[in-house]
Amino acid sequence: MLNLFTYSLKLGVYSFCLASSIALAYTLKYEFSIPLPLQKVMWYNICTLVPVKIITLIWVGEFKGIFSYFRLPDLVKIASCFSVISFVFLLSKFCVQSPLLPSREIILADLLFSILFILFFRTSLRIINSHGIFNKAHNTSRPGTLNVAIVGTHEAGSNIVAELKNKRFYGLTPVGVVDDDSKYYGRTLHEIPVLGPPECLRDYKEHYKIEGIVLVSHALSTKRLNELAQLAQELNLKLLTIPSFGEFLEGHAFATRLRTLDVEDFLERKPVHLNLERSTTLVANRVVAITGAGGSIGRELSKQIAIKHPSQLILMDHSEYNLFKIEQDLLREGLSCTPVLIDVSNARDVESCLQKYYPHLIYHAAAYKHVPLLENQSLVALKNNALGTGILAKLANKMEVERFVLISTDKAINPINNMGASKRIAEILCMALQHKTENRTQFMAVRFGNVLGSAGSVLPIFKEQIARGGPITVTHPEMTRFFMTIPEAVGLILEASSFESIAGKTFVLDMGSPIKILDVAKKMIELNNLRVGTDIEIIFTGIRPGEKLHEDLVYNPDYFDKTTNQYIWLTKDPMEYLPYVHTIDEYLQEIEKLNSEEEGIRFIRTLIPNFKM
Repeated sequence: MLNLFTYSLKLGVYSFCLASSIALAYTLKYEFSIPLPLQKVMWYNICTLVPVKIITLIWVGEFKGIFSYFRLPDLVKIASCFSVISFVFLLSKFCVQSPLLPSREIILADLLFSILFILFFRTSLRIINSHGIFNKAHNTSRPGTLNVAIVGTHEAGSNIVAELKNKRFYGLTPVGVVDDDSKYYGRTLHEIPVLGPPECLRDYKEHYKIEGIVLVSHALSTKRLNELAQLAQELNLKLLTIPSFGEFLEGHAFATRLRTLDVEDFLERKPVHLNLERSTTLVANRVVAITGAGGSIGRELSKQIAIKHPSQLILMDHSEYNLFKIEQDLLREGLSCTPVLIDVSNARDVESCLQKYYPHLIYHAAAYKHVPLLENQSLVALKNNALGTGILAKLANKMEVERFVLISTDKAINPINNMGASKRIAEILCMALQHKTENRTQFMAVRFGNVLGSAGSVLPIFKEQIARGGPITVTHPEMTRFFMTIPEAVGLILEASSFESIAGKTFVLDMGSPIKILDVAKKMIELNNLRVGTDIEIIFTGIRPGEKLHEDLVYNPDYFDKTTNQYIWLTKDPMEYLPYVHTIDEYLQEIEKLNSEEEGIRFIRTLIPNFKM
């Protein structure tokens, strides 16, 4: 009932603004004395133009977002709609001589006033919301505030200062800004003084009653991060940072995303540079579908794609809770999506979904990925990861989807476990479809290693073990893994999928140098102000079934080409899929008929002969 009332209120306010703009245009045209015959024409135009504009705004999704959030892309969308409508009326004025059509001056004045009135309404809501008038409940629930110093006078730091000043319910009050660049000393940022370098907090802590530090971790070197972490520990200050590298690159460095500094911020990894314009062009105004949208990668894909303004974002997942959670995350940001509860291995449901929405792009992230769990369940791995991919890829081919992006894994290279084998078969099925003569879809795969913070990865497990008082379990002292943050990986996936030619290609993300799991465990203990061996023990449990001591990202280090992005490699093995082109349907039928683990292993060996030999 409340949603219906809110929606009706929005329609009413918009209709009033648009009607007022036409009336004002006529009033100014005729110097506040509209002739009686033209008053009837004015009301006719109000009854005609206003519904046309409202219907157009509904069609482009203007009323789906949260009204208290208003950004430049929203204004551009509204202005574009009104401009197109005004252009059509101007064209009609030249082509049709009718006394019911307004003059050119009125059409142009109405265009200007429509944009200004809607802009005034939306920005007023944004200002009211930013001052917390609609957030009194939050204020009462958080009576205390934390005085913080912001590190950096860059754009992200400026955004954080502005938000913390305007939205007090966050419980953080900016009292000072620190920066390593001396040219800013003595100045102010949004009326907050720039005190000096971070080290000056030793002198200013008591004077300004500073209790915390806020920084953008990706804007600082690992060495500087370590120094600031030690400074915060020495002064007993809480250390906060912006979590998402992708959001930072997109300019969305807001206070809502602040979190405590974590181990991922200290790992030695090269900074990733992205071509945001190219990936935005690919996605903007297109229908995009994401499978596994509630998973770790799928969630970040959903967030990064949603802010690029697709015409419709279809989120597919078989987990009701995960799908609901990502939908709510997007809605809180004023972004819209269409959630679809579905199992990708159900061909009938998948076909019905694709026929309903006809996506231009599909990002296939749905997969089971827990290696030890799948080691005794080859059928589960095959039917979800391989059969599900094959069904979805075949239907994408049938619907002539423009691009199909398979999210793969480093474990698909020379696989020694069921999870890796099932993903390798998924790659084979997609790439074989690419070589079918009637194919109209560009299929591609992107392989990468471990991502920090994903479900089932070492970081959440280590956090739980530390919270319980230990011990931390590490399988082997020499075990290494490639690590990348989820936003970094997803940003590179989007850029790879935006390359001009992706048909039949497998891309590999440059994950940097492998990192010892033991070093990660030690750093996490230190970040919790604990001592290794004294407060928290580390024990070695031995390599589990299906695990490698060191992962690979390519078959042969010399067997790849660079792309326009130095962090994305292109493997050179497209011809190896040709033998499977005419047997795709047979393989899918065979997977469906498998009844035992032994049959599952035998089937895998038909495609990967050396598997578990």
